[in-house]
Amino acid sequence: MHFDPIRSSNRAAAFALISLAVFVPALVLPRADGDLTVRKLVLFGSMGVMLISTVWYLVRRDESRRLIRLRAGQGVLAQWTIDAQHWERFRGRSSEWDRTDGVRPNDVDFAQSLGSQSAVKIVVSGDAILIGERFYALEKTVRITTRSDWMEFHNIIHKPQGSPMHLVLRVPLEPHKEHLAAEVQQAYARAIGPGSGFGRRALIVVALICLAGVPAVTAMIYWIAKVTGWVG
Repeated sequence: MHFDPIRSSNRAAAFALISLAVFVPALVLPRADGDLTVRKLVLFGSMGVMLISTVWYLVRRDESRRLIRLRAGQGVLAQWTIDAQHWERFRGRSSEWDRTDGVRPNDVDFAQSLGSQSAVKIVVSGDAILIGERFYALEKTVRITTRSDWMEFHNIIHKPQGSPMHLVLRVPLEPHKEHLAAEVQQAYARAIGPGSGFGRRALIVVALICLAGVPAVTAMIYWIAKVTGWVG
């Protein structure tokens, strides 16, 4: 079963709503005398699930919007089709490269079933790529390398702590449509060129979340706990 960000975002929303429905009564109902251990476990457990599922929803929601736009043909830069024989041949080559020292493994799902189709369609937009039935989100800063009959997308996903994550996608090009690789590469280069302001905007968003968002949520939770008598 292939990854579907739309279904994943719906599941995340369901988890967030269920945990909210558990969290609110546990927080606002009058406290009874006696041991509150179980109620505290429910309170903090549901709050943790709610926060995690909300972040999960926001991430998947962004990916689902990219997929919806791509399927609608919005922002599509290039698309081509790889026949089953060519696909299998490239899968063998990719498997050999994966065993080479210093080469990051290819994250393309070559095991996906072609079903009744005899070819794999590849669609690239300004922020995503669809390889057969497998969807991958791409950032504007993705590193794109072109070769004679294939191309590589190298996404580096930085984390607040620890080493960054790497997503490497190597895909074959349809014969006589090799020029599409250069067109995609140039489109992404223009997107992050001088004047795009991508890096600066990203830093501003992160700064606003850290300086305003987190303290605001913390203050709201403390205020609710104080009103309901959980803190003095």
